[in-house]
Amino acid sequence: MKIKMIDFKKIKFNRKTVLIFFAILIVGAVLIRTTGNIQRVLFKKKPDIGKKAPAITFEEETAPVKAYKTKKVDFKDTLPVMGNIKGFKEVDLKFQVSGVIESFNFEEGEKIQEGDIIASLVQKDGLLKLKYSEIELKKNQQLFDLGAINTTKLEQAKLEYESAKSDLDKTNIYAVSNGFLGARMMDAGSYATPNDKAGTFVSLDKVYAEFNVIEKDSPKVALGQKVEVFVDAYPNKSYSGAIDRVSPIIEGRSRTQTVKVEIDNKDELLKPGMFTRGSIATYEKKEALVIPASALKKKEPDYFIYVIHKEEAKKEAPPEVKKELDKTKATLDIFKGKKKDEKPAAPEPPKPATKEKEAEYGSIEVRKIKLGYMTQDLVEIDEGLKEDEFIVIEIQEEMKDKAKVEITEVQEGLF
Repeated sequence: MKIKMIDFKKIKFNRKTVLIFFAILIVGAVLIRTTGNIQRVLFKKKPDIGKKAPAITFEEETAPVKAYKTKKVDFKDTLPVMGNIKGFKEVDLKFQVSGVIESFNFEEGEKIQEGDIIASLVQKDGLLKLKYSEIELKKNQQLFDLGAINTTKLEQAKLEYESAKSDLDKTNIYAVSNGFLGARMMDAGSYATPNDKAGTFVSLDKVYAEFNVIEKDSPKVALGQKVEVFVDAYPNKSYSGAIDRVSPIIEGRSRTQTVKVEIDNKDELLKPGMFTRGSIATYEKKEALVIPASALKKKEPDYFIYVIHKEEAKKEAPPEVKKELDKTKATLDIFKGKKKDEKPAAPEPPKPATKEKEAEYGSIEVRKIKLGYMTQDLVEIDEGLKEDEFIVIEIQEEMKDKAKVEITEVQEGLF
């Protein structure tokens, strides 16, 4: 195969040919210069910007995290409960002897003073017995004064009188304190025995708020704990009290434990039977170091947290390095079809200046801690953490010791 040589003598050099020739030369020169710039940027060990210019390195990938700044707070945990108002004294009214009810002296809800007779049986037999014993006592007293009988006979007459008086008193039901007649179960004319409940008596100077605590929360309640009590009848009012009684058993059907809170009720606004809500203060501590429960990482049998050690903000590249990178970018723009003399696009209207928050970075320390009191959302730290330290919250994945992180948000309050 023969290669045919170009005979430049036969080529006609006109103006168009000369322009094409020079255009080829210019493009070739630009390509050679561009290739040289790229090689110097990519492969040159030390750029010509001085010995002090730092080398361009690839940064380690950082994980974004949300941080919490630890603070000591007054820590208080409460247990919400529901129940009913009970009378401080709720007494079943029963006669001590059998008989027909002669009278009921009060209506339901009527106020009763201490010592008032609430109800009475027919007292005819009792009055006769008392009258007879009274006469016998007077007769024996006179005989004793004359010396006709001894002391024993007189004492026997006195006892018979006291017995008759006591039997008469048993036909009445007396109010043991100030209060109200709750409910009447029987009316005048009814026959009552000591086993029959004639009605109820309630004292309202004080009342009980009776709550049922579920089995899971029963270890949290104890005698003397403070309680805030609320009733629907008075939505803007609350009552303070303390746990006065704790049942020693768990009810079989409801699986709950009964607690009673004593409340002063001098204005008598609280009525037995009212539905009530309560908030029991189960734990309280001043100046406790408390963190969100979302910051915990459990590795049986211990608990850990991720402490963040903040680092200084990263500095911008020196002007020399920035200038060299700009040159490289300009060179690469040629390959994207941008012309050297191309006019820049019209500038966009200026945007209002906003001060961007500088990114914060840090490294992780995996630290073992000792827990104190825990709730569903908060945890008290007894050992392993100090105030004003930064920890990772809302943990998404397990982190390694000394791992690099970027702090996207810092939370300084628990709520």
